[in-house]
Amino acid sequence: MFEYDVQAPFDLEDLSPPQAKNGVTVRGVTVRDVAYASPRGGKVTAYLVAPAGKGPFAGVLFLHPGQGDRSTFLDEAIAFAQLGTVALSIDGTGTRPPRFSLPRPRTSAGHHARWTQAIVDLQRGLDLLAFRPDVDARRLGYVGHSYGATLGGVLAGIETRVKAYVLMAGLVAHSEWWRSGDHEYYRRFREQVTQEQLDEMVETMATVDAIHYIGRAAPAELLFQFAHRDQFISELEALRYWKAASEPKEIRWYDTDHSFDEQARRDRIAWLGERLG
Repeated sequence: MFEYDVQAPFDLEDLSPPQAKNGVTVRGVTVRDVAYASPRGGKVTAYLVAPAGKGPFAGVLFLHPGQGDRSTFLDEAIAFAQLGTVALSIDGTGTRPPRFSLPRPRTSAGHHARWTQAIVDLQRGLDLLAFRPDVDARRLGYVGHSYGATLGGVLAGIETRVKAYVLMAGLVAHSEWWRSGDHEYYRRFREQVTQEQLDEMVETMATVDAIHYIGRAAPAELLFQFAHRDQFISELEALRYWKAASEPKEIRWYDTDHSFDEQARRDRIAWLGERLG
């Protein structure tokens, strides 16, 4: 389901204007606007942030929440780079600029294909980090929020190179949202389909639920971050995700909403820093 050609070229493209083709210096690190080839078609847009020097540095891959894009984690990627980390913050399959956007799927097969492509695009992002001469491929981390944390749970079960994951307010069984999710997108979907079509969607998408993968994340370490006042993730759902995960794992709660706060940001930077050196 997640197979791809690891030898395929990255076809790395610099999207920066001509005067900034070598990146822009921000707070002492270099930020590049790039795109790399997706093994499933099209290109993945991303911000690649690197510290000065030859390294070898740790590498961290970021994936935003559903309402965000690659810029969501840009400030945090810069903070990691200032501490000696090469960071890659990518756009998910539904948030790429018009030139690289994918058509919105209308069938269960289409949604499944888009979801599996997102996982493969994450793996390809890890390939890109590990291929760089300034990155120590033994020190790779991952940070995902909401959509990024839901996909991150799947990635953790199939990817052996990541040493530590931070999963912020993710869903362990995203497929259930098609049947009962309160978000407007899911409510509208249920209004427009038959019961048979709804059942087919849930059954199809269940194959890429994190609950089938997160239990195989070991030996990678896991940090779950959840919010007491999260408007999307209940405490029961949060605990279900955490309990399904393999050891070693840790869970931290914050008195905030789905967006989290500065304390959560400081905690994950420190936690990953300890594990990635």
